[in-house]
Amino acid sequence: MRRWGLVAALVASTAAPAWGAQNVLTWTDNSTNELNFNIERKAEACAGALPFTPLQSVSANVTTFTDTTVTEGLTYCYRVNASNTAGTSAWSNTAARTVPFSVPAAPSGLTVN
Repeated sequence: MRRWGLVAALVASTAAPAWGAQNVLTWTDNSTNELNFNIERKAEACAGALPFTPLQSVSANVTTFTDTTVTEGLTYCYRVNASNTAGTSAWSNTAARTVPFSVPAAPSGLTVN
C-alpha cells in the first residue's frame, strides 16, 4: 500500500497583482500514483466552525494553485488531498492567509478654475 502525504503552505505575494487579489497555494507531492489533487477552502480562520467547500481539482504532479476568487480583507483557510481510482488520501494540514488590501489607484483629472 502506498502512503499518501501532503504538506500545504500558502505563499504570499509581495505585491498585489494587477488583476486583483489572489492566494497562491503550494504543496509537496508525496505520492506517485495520484490522478489529481482536490483543493477545498473556507472563508474564515482554520479554527472556525464553517465547513470546507470544494474549490478546484488540479492534475497529477501539479503542486500549485492560484485562487483568484478571493476578496481583499477576508481570511481564507485551505486544505488539499490526493485522489485516484482507489480513493482519496487524508487531508493535508490546513493553511490560512488574510488577503491584504491593495493600494488604491491615484486620482487623475484634477483641475483648478
